[in-house]
Amino acid sequence: MTDNVAVLDGYTQEVHAFAGEGLELYLLVQPNTDFDDYFKAWDMDAQEFILVSGWMFNVEVQNNH
Repeated sequence: MTDNVAVLDGYTQEVHAFAGEGLELYLLVQPNTDFDDYFKAWDMDAQEFILVSGWMFNVEVQNNH
């Protein structure tokens, strides 16, 4: 699969989630996702949908130009 699969499903907001040293995720989420709870995201490295425990990560929303 490719990122296009997620974009077609509405996962268009790029975010960088990180927790501790070396744990980083580059994700696509739906706009207005609540990062304080569990949320579904597209993992751009693994090329699959995952469920993220939002409270375990610092999440930075990337500017989409």
